[in-house]
Amino acid sequence: MKKIVPDPPHLLIQTPYFSVHSDISPEDAVTHGAELIRGVAETIDEHCRHHAGEPGLNTLTNAAFAAESALILFHHAVASMRDEEGQTHE
Repeated sequence: MKKIVPDPPHLLIQTPYFSVHSDISPEDAVTHGAELIRGVAETIDEHCRHHAGEPGLNTLTNAAFAAESALILFHHAVASMRDEEGQTHE
């Protein structure tokens, strides 16, 4: 009888594909995050349009809604930061 042995763990990636500069301003970080989320929302939307009527799109539709909602929150945060910045300089 063979002893069942699990697969060895996968190697962890030591070099990240994405890194954040420590000196990035909060406004720039939120703006770049918003652009990333916008790209996700557009990609999901495009996929759903090309595969309309196929089964399994409900999950992607929910993901698109979540990405669009996050994008609205990002835009609100940027606008709020700009409003606060304008008030502190007056």
